[in-house]
Amino acid sequence: MTAVKAVVFLGMNPWRHEEINDTVRLLAKAMQGVERLYVDPPLGIRAALLKPAYFLRNLRWRRDDDGGITCLSPPLGFLPVRGGLRSFTNALWAAGLEKVLRGRYGGGWRESVLFYVSSWSYTLGGMLARLRPGRMFFHLLDDNFAFPQVAEDPAARELNRSFFGYMMKESTAAAAVSKGLAEKYGKIYGRKIALVRNGVDCRHFAPPAKEMAEEKKTPADLAGIPRPLLLYAGSVNAWVDLDLLAALADLRPRYALVLVGHYYPGAADGEKWARLLSRSNVFYLSSRPYGELPAYLQEAAALLLPRTAAEHSLHSDPLKLYEYLATGKPVVSTALPAVEEFREYVYVGTEPPEFARRVDEALAGHSEEKSRRQIEAVAGHSWAERAREILRLVEGEGGKK
Repeated sequence: MTAVKAVVFLGMNPWRHEEINDTVRLLAKAMQGVERLYVDPPLGIRAALLKPAYFLRNLRWRRDDDGGITCLSPPLGFLPVRGGLRSFTNALWAAGLEKVLRGRYGGGWRESVLFYVSSWSYTLGGMLARLRPGRMFFHLLDDNFAFPQVAEDPAARELNRSFFGYMMKESTAAAAVSKGLAEKYGKIYGRKIALVRNGVDCRHFAPPAKEMAEEKKTPADLAGIPRPLLLYAGSVNAWVDLDLLAALADLRPRYALVLVGHYYPGAADGEKWARLLSRSNVFYLSSRPYGELPAYLQEAAALLLPRTAAEHSLHSDPLKLYEYLATGKPVVSTALPAVEEFREYVYVGTEPPEFARRVDEALAGHSEEKSRRQIEAVAGHSWAERAREILRLVEGEGGKK
């Protein structure tokens, strides 16, 4: 079998998006030994209307080279999925992308180019069917069908059904970020689904060296917030337990609860969100760029992972779990399957009183030794190792059976 020379990553978010981290971009940055191309996802009409400049910049293919990665933005990404217009753009994108790949790798590009396709690229199934890549790695990052935005939208469900059917049939190898996902979809589609979890850049999130610790600066927007500071970093959507956070704020009024992340209107309960923010000891700081996030995490007395027991939550493998652990800070989480491997280092509680007690324990009993061991425990989960796992699966025995 021809070795992989290049990997085309179909993105979840635009390459230059600073405030939302995702598996696809972090994997693209970590992949070594191959050429890397990243295709920005189409925004769609609703998101594009919030960014008028996108219409003018998106009339033709755009190319941007960044750190050895070729970033490509396809044209007319603002056209809606419905009404047949996406069929037109799928054909346009397939033709444009094939032209790029032929120009780089010749007419036999399908033998040496791997497409990394996540489960959130379901709007691009039509493009892939026209392009017919020879090698594809299908990565289930979430339980799409259990997400409210898919489960409650017949058109989105049908797009996902068609996309999953195509990818499960045509991909060279398939993997999921959790055992639950792998088992569920392995049974549904009758094929082998490997386990390739999320990862972390340990150096990025590592605590500052002792000689640097005294020089670190507290982010200005945290300076006036009382301590101890409990921090949640991540998107606020349907799987964040807003009731649990509100109860924690009430049960521990002397603790400051800080939320750092993007709030998705409609994806999270708006009334519960408003009630949470009404607490005097709750502070919402919106999103912060990936490069700045470690400084916020290091200011926390404990880091929170308050997830619901919904199916799509239990089947997830939270990026923030790895990032939290890499800081050496105490981590308090609800009872997620993803936490089990790190149970020795994570304080787990479910109901509000128990969760609050676990926070107390984390603040009182997290030692330097435990901090050191949790950093060591997560060190083997690097993005570079995840990238190697993917290439091994594609080039080895990770096929369709």
